[in-house]
Amino acid sequence: MTSIPRLSRMLRKLFFAEASELARHHGVIQRERVFTGASLLHLLVFGWLKNPQAGSSFLARFAGGLGLKLSKQAIEERFTMRTADWLLAVLRRGVQYLVCAQSVSIPLLQRFTAVLVEDGSTISLPAALKQVWRGCGGSGSEAALKLTVRWDLLTGGLWGPYVQAGHRHETQSPLREQQMPRGSLWIGDLGYFSLVWLGQLVKQGVFFLMGYKEPVTLWDADGKRVEVLDLLPTDGQQVVDVPVSLGAHKQVQARLIAKHMPEAVVKRRREQLQEQAHKRCKPINPRQWELVQWVIVLTNVPISMLSAAEAMALMRARWQIELLWKLWKELGAIDEWQTANPMRILCELYAKLLGMLVQHWVLLLSCWDDPHRSLVGAAQVIRDQVPTLVHGLLGHIPLSTALSLVKQALSNGCSIPKRQTRLSTSHLLLKQFDDGLT
Repeated sequence: MTSIPRLSRMLRKLFFAEASELARHHGVIQRERVFTGASLLHLLVFGWLKNPQAGSSFLARFAGGLGLKLSKQAIEERFTMRTADWLLAVLRRGVQYLVCAQSVSIPLLQRFTAVLVEDGSTISLPAALKQVWRGCGGSGSEAALKLTVRWDLLTGGLWGPYVQAGHRHETQSPLREQQMPRGSLWIGDLGYFSLVWLGQLVKQGVFFLMGYKEPVTLWDADGKRVEVLDLLPTDGQQVVDVPVSLGAHKQVQARLIAKHMPEAVVKRRREQLQEQAHKRCKPINPRQWELVQWVIVLTNVPISMLSAAEAMALMRARWQIELLWKLWKELGAIDEWQTANPMRILCELYAKLLGMLVQHWVLLLSCWDDPHRSLVGAAQVIRDQVPTLVHGLLGHIPLSTALSLVKQALSNGCSIPKRQTRLSTSHLLLKQFDDGLT
């Protein structure tokens, strides 16, 4: 569990000792007359954390707060491939620091060792960088970077962000090599669907929860091969929860849970099917016409441990990782830059990702214990508190004092109030669910 002394030690180690060591290794700092590896890292990471749209002029002014007298030109000269490689190395070192908070007080999540949501997101880059990070080409970007993250909704621990070429699938992420703790719940989207992967999770003692994806061979409790439509009720029943086996050789045992969607949702989905069929000049698939009435998920969590309604609530919680990407892109602007210089773009991207990592650590320290925390509100406060944090790192004030001041600033005004209509995810997870199917 993170604390002010522990986070202080980690920040000092990463931003001083390891940053300087890696700077020398990559040949970034030849002579430490003006710059050191640590001061350059502070300038870029915290300068862009303070102002994600900053240009070199703002960074030069920000440098004054670090005790550095730098011109705009002097900063621009630092945007080289060596600097980019160094920043990437620091980022890769930083993601090895697993920071966790105390388990959030949501009983539904506390049933598991961890509740892990996993996803990837792609950032398009200028074509000049295709030799560094190759994209998909064709109708996609020639150059692109893919980020992958695994996030524990229970303790806030963040695995990643890991970086890889944009043309590589999320399943090729280093996350696949990292075993999850027994008794944890892994939640992924359809892009991760694989019977081999689900089988590996079962062997690790990990529960899974994810959407149903066709085609997959299904067997009912009696060992009879069935179609998914055969399992869905036609008598007006709104929810179904049945045991199934997955795969031609019944490799994975699971529960298939399906919930009927409201008429307005069904109507919208069918209109989308009609539009797609019209664009492709193909008839509507009757099977899809029926399936869009339902949201269908698969899980191996026993029914005694998780009801159908609770499983659906946890599936909605998966969208928290989408909000994390939105936070990093819209507020952190990790996919935006005010330059056409490819080397500066790489430097800016890696420095901003490091800033998002620090932001997440401070969030865990300051407000993770509030289940209704607003990530956007917290991130805005952290941005305002960047000068305090930098003064602490530079020793102008004790770092522990700086972190205490930041934590105090985050103690109020970052909570989502309960809505009367559509509940927020945190309020939904705290809801008292009926044991039976509803």
